[in-house]
Amino acid sequence: MAIAITAHFVWRNNFKYRRAAACAAFRSAVLAELGSVYPNASLWPDNIDSFLRSHFTALQIAVENFRPFIPWWKRWLFEHAWFRYRCATGRKIDVQCYHHYMAFGDNPNFKVIFHSNVSKLLSFANET
Repeated sequence: MAIAITAHFVWRNNFKYRRAAACAAFRSAVLAELGSVYPNASLWPDNIDSFLRSHFTALQIAVENFRPFIPWWKRWLFEHAWFRYRCATGRKIDVQCYHHYMAFGDNPNFKVIFHSNVSKLLSFANET
């Protein structure tokens, strides 16, 4: 019985270290890709759609690598945050639609929306 308890604690400590490393890797990957527009959006690209599309693959890889380290009870929230970041339409069929980050008449807070969506994604990596 003592061996099983010891093995559990060793496994748990290893998992905590792997989770901390995964959190750090996720945060650094997101910030490496979006660092020019997040957290300070002073250098907002003229064509944000093409900018975000060009960084989508690296972000998707970071999300997929980080997903196993999200607790099962928070995974739906993580999926929802990822969906809200990459899709404004609300339709699951749309993989990428960045209209909510574009400046037009009835969308004056597009930078605030972007900052909020990226912050929600990164909030899952704060538990280290």
